[in-house]
Amino acid sequence: MASALPGDPPADPASRFWWAIPAIGVVLLAVFAMVFGSGPKKVDFGTSYDATSRGSRAAYLVLEELGYPVERSRRAVGGDVRWLLFPSAATARDAAPLRDWIRRGGIVLLAVDDSEFAQHLGLKLAISGNEPSSHPEAMQPRKRSRPGEVYPAEAPDVKSVRAGNLQVEGPPAQDTWGTLDGRPLVSVYREGAGEIWLLKRPDVFTNANLQGEDNAVLLCRLADAMLDERPGRIAFDEFCHGLRDRPSVGELLFRPPALAATLEVLFLTCLALWHFGMRFGPVRSSPPPARRAKEEFLDAMTELLARHGDRGEAFRTIRDEFLHRLQVGLGLPAGASISATVEEAVRRRGLSPEPLRTLLAAAEPPAGRNASAFLAALHHLDDLTHELSQPRKWDR
Repeated sequence: MASALPGDPPADPASRFWWAIPAIGVVLLAVFAMVFGSGPKKVDFGTSYDATSRGSRAAYLVLEELGYPVERSRRAVGGDVRWLLFPSAATARDAAPLRDWIRRGGIVLLAVDDSEFAQHLGLKLAISGNEPSSHPEAMQPRKRSRPGEVYPAEAPDVKSVRAGNLQVEGPPAQDTWGTLDGRPLVSVYREGAGEIWLLKRPDVFTNANLQGEDNAVLLCRLADAMLDERPGRIAFDEFCHGLRDRPSVGELLFRPPALAATLEVLFLTCLALWHFGMRFGPVRSSPPPARRAKEEFLDAMTELLARHGDRGEAFRTIRDEFLHRLQVGLGLPAGASISATVEEAVRRRGLSPEPLRTLLAAAEPPAGRNASAFLAALHHLDDLTHELSQPRKWDR
């Protein structure tokens, strides 16, 4: 941000808090979603959590203990194979996404004691043997249903099972699986790319009946058959019983009625960022190097020596660099005289003044222009550099 000029008016203090308006808007939307979002309904009857005689907790635990890939689903769709056991809180609106999921290739095991939900899935059923009240144990939780009668059955590793008097009849099926008392136990209806497996004696998997005869074996063999048809996970549907995951704040903000307010706040936030945010110019190029590289310096020195044996110029270049570093190390200003430099070096480092003065004042190597004299001068400068870098005894 550019600094204010002397003639500019003072900055508006309120402009520093421009971010407060969108921040307050986001917080209010979050509070609105948490307050008015609907939470999960506490419905236990008939779920895989229900341990009463008419629940299905035993079916879930048997499959889980035997290592079957089972899970509880609180969403409208999900899993590869879905088991809907006695749906009680599902409506036509809830059945629509499930029917679309089946048509896309899902497989559902349907066990019902009421024909309304099956009609939403496109099946017209006739139910007989049902009790007068849909869920008597919901009103009388202490009452226990007795196990059903024993019937002969035919399925892999199954000879007889227990079942109540509840029977479900549907339209002609494309396929069947297993028999109970001489009649098909499961009718298979194809719906698009998926299938609906209708359990015609739906209470064979209740807690009361699963503990006797071959009902548990029947449960496992039916799970094997459905997983062979569609490998994956078996999802026990809890959504149809009213046990539904509470949507997160993000989901609530991006669905009606909060969707319009969310989009408006996001638009205003982006507009405020564009107006008040710091603007950046083009990428600044890298500054040029402050001095030549070491390779360039060595190449230049080599060229000086190779050109007519110009050892005097090479010596002066090295001597000037040595003098500059000596003055910087002694804290002398740039351009200080050689005499002042020598006096300061003698005073602070205890060097012999005459050899140093002779070396710094010479325009050429003191011993002559030949190669040996040039190398001797370089060695002398190197020795001085090393000596200057060593601390004096009283400086430690």
